[in-house]
Amino acid sequence: MRTVLLVVILLALLLATVAEPLAPAVELDVAGATVGRGTTITARATDRGRGLAAFELRLVPSTGTPVVLERKIFPQRSWLGSGVGNATLDEGPATLEAWARDHSWLALVRGGTTVSQPVTLDLTPPRLDVLTDRQTTRVGSTASVVYRTDPETRRDGVQVGLLFFPGTAGYFADPALRVALYTISPTDPEGIPTLIAADEAGNERTLRIDVEVRERPFRERTLDLNDDFLERKIPPLLEEAGLRSADDLVQDYLLVNRDLRERTELRLREICRESMPRLHWDGAFLPLPNAAPLALFGDRRAYRHGGQIIDHQMHLGYDLASLRGAPVPAANTGRVVHTGPLGIYGQTVVLDHGLGLFTVYGHLRAIDVTVGAVVTRAQEIGKTGETGLAGGDHLHFSTAIHGVHVDPVEWWDGRWIRDHVMARLDGHATASAPAPAPAS
Repeated sequence: MRTVLLVVILLALLLATVAEPLAPAVELDVAGATVGRGTTITARATDRGRGLAAFELRLVPSTGTPVVLERKIFPQRSWLGSGVGNATLDEGPATLEAWARDHSWLALVRGGTTVSQPVTLDLTPPRLDVLTDRQTTRVGSTASVVYRTDPETRRDGVQVGLLFFPGTAGYFADPALRVALYTISPTDPEGIPTLIAADEAGNERTLRIDVEVRERPFRERTLDLNDDFLERKIPPLLEEAGLRSADDLVQDYLLVNRDLRERTELRLREICRESMPRLHWDGAFLPLPNAAPLALFGDRRAYRHGGQIIDHQMHLGYDLASLRGAPVPAANTGRVVHTGPLGIYGQTVVLDHGLGLFTVYGHLRAIDVTVGAVVTRAQEIGKTGETGLAGGDHLHFSTAIHGVHVDPVEWWDGRWIRDHVMARLDGHATASAPAPAPAS
């Protein structure tokens, strides 16, 4: 009797440990109903007993052999890693399965736990055809490209180094046509313009744009800084930006001229991320009337304090000086997308002119427009000042493609606009849309 009882106890212990009855739990989450090369899949397995022995993610086509996407083996006392299987799959309906097995002896009988989800397998990248002939551009200039892709493409545009310039859908009557304005920035002159289109499943197609990029010289300038300027300008900028002072004028200046400058440009790109799919400019853009240029686009600046060079930065716009508090006109018709403080630019207005083109008006002492208003060419939007990091009363004017600065001189030239932008757009029928009504 004692022997029988001992056997029962041993069997119970064996059942509770080695042959524990609790099967693994498996969860599966897929981003979207279509699975492709870039689809995000989250699969999770848990076990409340002796621990997992194996975990497998596989794709089961409606016809053909299942393909293991990922498999992990978990030995009882150590984890040796995982392997990823891949194979050529036929597109179409399929089933995505996640499977797990634990170390229970009963796993030999029950075979593990499987959860599944129906998906559509899509491994074909979108179509992508460049419709623009070979181009010639310069570093810092605006370039444009018209191309055709699938209407359901999720992301498309031009990649130049680390910068991405999204294409505009809805401008042309043909929903498959896109236009993208882009630039080879002087901050990354080695970037190679590449057209990209990606679909919902993450399939991506790329094409090199046939463009000749010409180098250009930029001026070298040295700016002298004195303590009076630093004491007057730097503390307010640090406080406004929420940056902690280093209790050293030079170090605080570097914090503004480097960190705050970088933050300002990132903020500008956020402001300029979305643009109207309509062209709202009309002819040449207006510069500040009766103004003298103090600084040019692309100036390479060295900053000197106490006889020592302490920093280098590139100036990405035009500084234009007129009378103190001079009226600032809108360079062209556009929609106001920002008013107020903008880092080193101080009080600033940003206008969206459509197709990713924006103008920036910085260092203003007064702003006469509100966000959302549509202004017309030459309408007064504010007055020049010396807010931000300005050393005197002037306008910092910039043109930008989705927040990336380009040379304004070209946009002041109606012939250049016709030859380099409009000539490429006019060959295709545009979608009909009412023009924006001027602000009252």
